[in-house]
Amino acid sequence: MTKKTPDLTRAELLAAMETFPLHAQFGLQIVEAAEGRALARCTVGPAHLNYGGVVHGGVMYLLLDVVAYCAAVTLLPAGMNATTHDIHVSMLRPTPGGAELELRSVVRKHGRTIVFIDVEATVGEKLVASARVTKSLVALQ
Repeated sequence: MTKKTPDLTRAELLAAMETFPLHAQFGLQIVEAAEGRALARCTVGPAHLNYGGVVHGGVMYLLLDVVAYCAAVTLLPAGMNATTHDIHVSMLRPTPGGAELELRSVVRKHGRTIVFIDVEATVGEKLVASARVTKSLVALQ
């Protein structure tokens, strides 16, 4: 029997980000998540590329959103979860297959019902994408 989300601790929610089937196919590894920050890494595979041979925008969107969630989870009060309210993604340069992506997120503002998070994706020292993610806080039932 699997646990339902309301019973999960912060640590379990973070662990679930790596094992969730959609995320697992990207090899997403949550390296660190604490105090409104998160760091994750993954390697871009052939299934993540568009016809041009670079990371598909939807893939980058997903990865940025997941890492934003990981930062938000570290600040959630008991009995609450976060859901994406709004996301704005900027693709700054193409990311080729085989690239090692590093994704960093930081909570910029944490209110009673909403959280604002900035996320950056880099390959080496180069910024390849960024996002401003707004998460709504919702009560678990």
